[in-house]
Amino acid sequence: MQPAQLTTEDLEKIEAAVQQVEAQTGGEIVPVLAKQSSFYEIALWRAGALFAGIAGFVLTLLFVTTDLLLFMPPYLWLLILLVAGLLGMTVAVSAWPIKRWFLSKELMQRRALDQAKNMFYDHNVHLTEPRTGVLIYVSFFEHQAVILADVGISELVADDCWEEIVQELTSGLKQNQTTKSICQAIEACGKLLKASGVHQPTDDDNSLSDEVRINE
Repeated sequence: MQPAQLTTEDLEKIEAAVQQVEAQTGGEIVPVLAKQSSFYEIALWRAGALFAGIAGFVLTLLFVTTDLLLFMPPYLWLLILLVAGLLGMTVAVSAWPIKRWFLSKELMQRRALDQAKNMFYDHNVHLTEPRTGVLIYVSFFEHQAVILADVGISELVADDCWEEIVQELTSGLKQNQTTKSICQAIEACGKLLKASGVHQPTDDDNSLSDEVRINE
């Protein structure tokens, strides 16, 4: 599911989950939803090379086994290879499952993490006075999620404590249970914060908006 396909009702459910957690803990939850973490030009080049390679193999096979291409000008060979390559690139851009096929899981994880770090500062998660901001970054193309906590929370919650929440969230994304999975992840973050002693201060001013940030 892409961010653009989330309905107003979906966004309201996510914002309600944020408000519920922030009413019970001192954490400031910032959900950021992204269409993709990178354009991945390498996938286009790989798809183009594959399609051009297949076209070249077919042309060579026809040339060797038949007389169909015997009098074909060389520039037509090049034109066919070029068109095949462009077709491959177009398919990779248009179809996410095919584009993902040309990318490694490690690359997508790395790009999602890098983009999450950028979003942490772009959306001022680091600017809460008690330093208790928590970014929940979801990237739909990669089916990846990243949770980053500011220093006021990382002192109390080890980084690996978020891993189970991330795994549950990414599993839900792959099953197209987007809104439900994000809300459950937010609730799980709240339980972890509460259990770790990140209590709501008496003068909590909700310094970060509860709205869902959409990064197209």
